[in-house]
Amino acid sequence: MTFRQCSAIKHILDVAKGFKDTQEFKELPQRVSEIRKRLAHERQSKTENDAAVDKSGDKCLSQIQTLRQTFNVIFDRLERHTISEMESRKTSLRNNIQADVDQIDDVTEKLEMLTDALKDGSDTNEALSYIGFSKCDEVIFNAQLLLQTIANKDDFKMTFQSFKGITEYMSSLEMLGEVICEGGEKPLPGPDHVFEVEKHVLHNVKVADDKNVCFITGICRLANGEFLLSDNKNSKLKLFNSSYQVMSTSNVPDYPQDVCSTGQREAAVTVDDGKDRHEILLVRIKAGKIKLMKTIKCQHPCGGLAHHGGHLYVTTNTALHEYDMAGGQGRQLYSDETGQYTVTSCAVSSDGSRIYITNYACHQLITLNKDGTTLSTLTHPELHYPATPHVTAQGHVFIRCRELNTVVQVTEKNNQQTVTTLAGEKNGLTSPYSLCFSSNNSLLVSQVNDDNIVELKLK
Repeated sequence: MTFRQCSAIKHILDVAKGFKDTQEFKELPQRVSEIRKRLAHERQSKTENDAAVDKSGDKCLSQIQTLRQTFNVIFDRLERHTISEMESRKTSLRNNIQADVDQIDDVTEKLEMLTDALKDGSDTNEALSYIGFSKCDEVIFNAQLLLQTIANKDDFKMTFQSFKGITEYMSSLEMLGEVICEGGEKPLPGPDHVFEVEKHVLHNVKVADDKNVCFITGICRLANGEFLLSDNKNSKLKLFNSSYQVMSTSNVPDYPQDVCSTGQREAAVTVDDGKDRHEILLVRIKAGKIKLMKTIKCQHPCGGLAHHGGHLYVTTNTALHEYDMAGGQGRQLYSDETGQYTVTSCAVSSDGSRIYITNYACHQLITLNKDGTTLSTLTHPELHYPATPHVTAQGHVFIRCRELNTVVQVTEKNNQQTVTTLAGEKNGLTSPYSLCFSSNNSLLVSQVNDDNIVELKLK
């Protein structure tokens, strides 16, 4: 360690001599007083701030406890409704099982009675024996049909799947999650499977107070298996049960254009009168009744409609707009101003990665990604004036071609899209319009100015 050599040394007594008489020394008490006041002020401020923090903490705690109480009320309601739904669906599944058991018991009892009768009369009367044999043979045939029907069903079971984003939506949900029933019908084949029509059936959708012939411009399937229909000519929404019967109706402004499911028992409807009314109605179905919850007003025509992940997709005939259901803020995703009907309708894949829009004027199916970027443009002779695309949960794509009176299926393999005509006039189609896939391998097709919906049973 080294030390620097001092150039000069002064004694402190010499330095301090006369210092008490200097102005600097005389001002020291005042400086100390001022700094102490400032320190005291800051200390008091920090003490008050500490108390304020404690008080605000108590307020936050109160708000948290109030929110928790609100959550408790909501969760209690959701739990009751979810359990009630589960019990209802469990009862339905057990009733289906019991129906099979009852049929088995009925056939078994008939076989037992007939075999006993044959034993008793076999030695005395050949005619009675022949009649008994014939009846027994018929029952055996029916038993074989029953066994075949039962063999084509999977065992029923139930699982519970909670809703995603339940914290954000729980105040508007009816249940904590969807009760998924498995079994019954076999699962659908993959998206590259090309369906065929086995037969078609007509279902009437007209109700007593309809003033005009029906024009069902939109069909959507709800989570409980029911359907919501938009009747343009009668300005109504119609609730259609899984047995294809109208359960209830609700009047809406002129004129409903399309409808899509947005939740467990919720749906959206586009309404446009071609003048100054351009709206999206958000509705809820509860206890068989249709109730209006919210109206989103738009500054453009409202036609085709689709939903995914809390976002609504609306066509204007020349553009596709996306709306946030919570705030109602819209943005244009895609536009084609080259014609009058270049963006007529839309559909969204189950994962939200693909948006399908139809260019009616140019006979095209256009596939976009979720940002509105064009992925592909399909043109095909059988894709003539296409509209109202419909996508199943498995990815099957159906489109109606009104001028040809057909419904086509679009499949994709190795990035190659193929168009196949699924149904036409021989299947009861005269002017197909909206489409909706049912859970029992059926495609529902409404028609222009027609009181009936055509159910195409597929295989």
